[in-house]
Amino acid sequence: MGLCDFHTHSTASDGRLTPTQLVDEAARCGLDGFALSDHDTLAGVKEAAARSDELGLFCIPALEFSVDLHSGGSAHLLGYFPGADLSVLCDPSSEIQKALDYVVEGRNTRNPAIVSKLRGLGFDITMDDVLAEAGDAIVGRPHIAAVLLKKGFVSSSEEVFNRYLGSGKPAYVERKRLGDYRAIEIIRQSGGLPVLAHPKYIQVENLRGLGALVSSLVDSGLAGLEAYYPDQDSTMISFLEQASKKHKLLLTGGSDFHGIRHPLPGWCDGSFGVNTDKVLNFMTECLSRGSVSYGKTE
Repeated sequence: MGLCDFHTHSTASDGRLTPTQLVDEAARCGLDGFALSDHDTLAGVKEAAARSDELGLFCIPALEFSVDLHSGGSAHLLGYFPGADLSVLCDPSSEIQKALDYVVEGRNTRNPAIVSKLRGLGFDITMDDVLAEAGDAIVGRPHIAAVLLKKGFVSSSEEVFNRYLGSGKPAYVERKRLGDYRAIEIIRQSGGLPVLAHPKYIQVENLRGLGALVSSLVDSGLAGLEAYYPDQDSTMISFLEQASKKHKLLLTGGSDFHGIRHPLPGWCDGSFGVNTDKVLNFMTECLSRGSVSYGKTE
């Protein structure tokens, strides 16, 4: 029984390891499958695919969209692109790149507003500090949290989100996102598989409400559910497994590794990672698309 991880983040968005470093770690630990799924960008997938090809690792290009739900609230939607022609997928004129530009513009408007709120709360930080922290990556809240941590205003990134940057907290700012139906449509049109990420975090009244949401997204083309995720308990996992059977959805899983809470993913010691046998249908579907074979897209 092997391990896989289909939800990770790199320096292309708000992670702490480069795409190459993540792939190196995945290969070193003997993962059977891997995906780089950075927030609202495909900027790291070519590097990850090239390194995976060199090391013989089964790697799926992916991303994680922030979306507005038609039922209210927001969620994250993973898009997987097995067998994709990366030159086409990452072309600036492609529909998915245009959509990503729209979402990133929302981030770029939001970040200065967050910094302004934090300054109003007495924190001496600037956008220049945040940009320097982010480097070439897409700037996001984790970079703002990192600045507060480095300046000694807080003791951990978790504290920043719990007290200031989380939804409803004093420095939280909403931003524009794609609608869920539109995001699913774009992923499908680009040859991808849209998967609902970490359903535990979606703000619905109860599991019945989550079930209704899943049903409505299935009607618009949802392909799968991220059932196997560190913070989802057995009740949630069982519910998602049953929903997948009802709607004939694929099941995926991953660690959502960023490198903030842990310096390295714990694939080698088993603290991160998903048992491959739980997501075999997803892996089989990915392998059947194009000619995906251990990092190669032909």
